[in-house]
Amino acid sequence: MTELVLIRHGQANSAGENYDELTEAGREQARKVGAWLATSGYTFDRVLHGGLKRQAETLELILGKMPKTAPVFSAAEIHPALAEFDLKIFYTLAAEMRHGNAGFAEVLKAWNKARHSDSTDKGDIFKQLMGLVIGEWTRRGESFTAAESFPAFQRRVLSVFELASPAPQRILAVTSGGPISLIVGGALGLGTAETLGLIRRIYNTSIHHLALKDVRRDLVCFNAVPHLALGARTLV
Repeated sequence: MTELVLIRHGQANSAGENYDELTEAGREQARKVGAWLATSGYTFDRVLHGGLKRQAETLELILGKMPKTAPVFSAAEIHPALAEFDLKIFYTLAAEMRHGNAGFAEVLKAWNKARHSDSTDKGDIFKQLMGLVIGEWTRRGESFTAAESFPAFQRRVLSVFELASPAPQRILAVTSGGPISLIVGGALGLGTAETLGLIRRIYNTSIHHLALKDVRRDLVCFNAVPHLALGARTLV
């Protein structure tokens, strides 16, 4: 049986020029989840991330808190299933939707104001904005060709279930909200709308634990943040 422990990356720099880097709060979240895993007795046979800078840095900070005497700490591997969808998708669709879609334009305006002022409600606004874009992305299906289509993204992410092995192993995988929602939704047999709805409440450095054996996929826990106080929990 394979135990797959998914962790979302720490808070990323949504207010800066480069989203693919952690804030100092995100780095502290990563250190805290690493310390919690260590004190809880976790060890891992493999460690994976999706290749994004924010994922790799989160994993590095987690491993920095794990005991150096852990049985196995092989080099981190990049697994394509764990990469988030390309932000080109967001920018392409947002550029189209801001013209002729007054509701979207209003949410986009609110997001830009919230992120530059670091408003406390920026997380909720961002999730609302992303929900509108992702809804359009999924609606277009394979006809969206400017970047990865939603069906292609779904196939890529769900290939993570191929990690299932008859031999006992525990895998730590640092990823992002999109892949986590698809993996959990796939395990539970949820529809597309319900699956994507999970994205809205996935905390930074939250823990998601699945048990994989043959074609069986059991969800052990979802969106757990025992390492973070209420005030330290962020969505974006």
